[in-house]
Amino acid sequence: MIAYKGFKGNLTCTLGNGVFQYEPGQTITEESSKCARRGMHCTEYPLECFTWYPPCKGNRYFEVEAGGSIDECEGDAKIACTQMTLLRELSVFQVAAKGMVYMVEHPQREWEISGGNFAAEKDKAEALKEGAVAIARGRQPQVRGVSGAVLGLVKENAKGMIVDAKVFVVRDKIKPGTWYTIRNRILREVEQ
Repeated sequence: MIAYKGFKGNLTCTLGNGVFQYEPGQTITEESSKCARRGMHCTEYPLECFTWYPPCKGNRYFEVEAGGSIDECEGDAKIACTQMTLLRELSVFQVAAKGMVYMVEHPQREWEISGGNFAAEKDKAEALKEGAVAIARGRQPQVRGVSGAVLGLVKENAKGMIVDAKVFVVRDKIKPGTWYTIRNRILREVEQ
């Protein structure tokens, strides 16, 4: 199955009581998997990578192939597996975009998440640092950020179904510190 994993800049992450070094394209194998205990961990929800490896800290992100014995954590999108291959590296922008795709494909699953330099929140979200991520989801979502921030809007209808989504970076015609929303598939400044 396709999943997502974050790493420190040198492609290391903790494994039990130690640190494990990964390499792109290499398939790693463990004997058993149990969520939060054994095996290699990754997530179906790309934005969860930011929980352990936040943006703006030199961390890296990969799309991975998780295989072998897969143990899904109850209550969230984390999984543990006995085989993992790093398929391709993703930019912070790509992780944000894939996180929004996850929301569209699984509209009823838990999606709100926030921490240092990232947030996916109901109705309004803000990115306060270059390279940070903010995604707002709701009927009239609003988002803003500083120059270089990655922003996303996920618009729902009255029934909670997702009807539109857009991800963008604050630069050029997208002004820093300005609230944006999405109407009729077009990105618009929020009138104050």
